[in-house]
Amino acid sequence: MTESTTSQPVDKDRPKISFIPKDYKANDRNLDDLIVITAQVGEPLVKKIIMDPGSSADVLFYSTFQKMKLSDKNLQPSSGELVGFSGERVSIRGYIWLQTTFGEYPNSKTVDIQYLIVDCRSPYNIILGRPTLNAFNAIVSTVHLCVKFLSQDNKVITIHRD
Repeated sequence: MTESTTSQPVDKDRPKISFIPKDYKANDRNLDDLIVITAQVGEPLVKKIIMDPGSSADVLFYSTFQKMKLSDKNLQPSSGELVGFSGERVSIRGYIWLQTTFGEYPNSKTVDIQYLIVDCRSPYNIILGRPTLNAFNAIVSTVHLCVKFLSQDNKVITIHRD
């Protein structure tokens, strides 16, 4: 007797997401590059957003939070720490829910995302981890240096790195 290992039913009406050679837009074959995009987070467009499928959290750095002209009054209390790859610990200042949009209308999708706010230095403004990737049903291809997701009207949309 065989058991199915699929946890969710397959939706036959949803388009399949796949990557093909023409998705590859990089000038060189350096496969160690990160996928850094621009997206609308709250009101502004935010640059230097890293897509990190290895991260279990979505992080908005406090310096970016301030540049977005968000008030500390909007922060929801949260205790705890984030632990980085090398074991460093960073205190969480709080969290905030912000509408986040991938793509440009009409080829876009908007989802409410919970960002943990941390006050530490980073070359990036935001780290988007598995919670956001899963909320968008997004698939990241580090080989093609892009991310694909289904838009509001069920079209496959591709965002290439900046």
